[in-house]
Amino acid sequence: MKAGYGAQLAAMTELTGTAVEGMEKMINLNLNTIKASLQASANSSQQMMSATTPQEWMSLRSAQAQPAVENAFHYCHHMADIVSGTHAEIARVASVHVADASRKIKAA
Repeated sequence: MKAGYGAQLAAMTELTGTAVEGMEKMINLNLNTIKASLQASANSSQQMMSATTPQEWMSLRSAQAQPAVENAFHYCHHMADIVSGTHAEIARVASVHVADASRKIKAA
């Protein structure tokens, strides 16, 4: 019975570690995205303030829309990669531990 609890503890420890690593990756992505967004916003504001006509302002604003959409797409893609990688690793760890537990139960 003690071995069973030990195996469960090992499985939970490994699963928790995997989940924490996934969260760490998400937090880093969010922090990097915030930093880049702040820098882009400052640059955009400087460009917008340099416009001398309404047409120039509209042209600058239109030119800034495409990079913003691309950045959002890249963010979503990267987040999806992190989530799917973390999910796959959790499934792998769970599968290994379930198979090991099943083998031990059958042997007992």
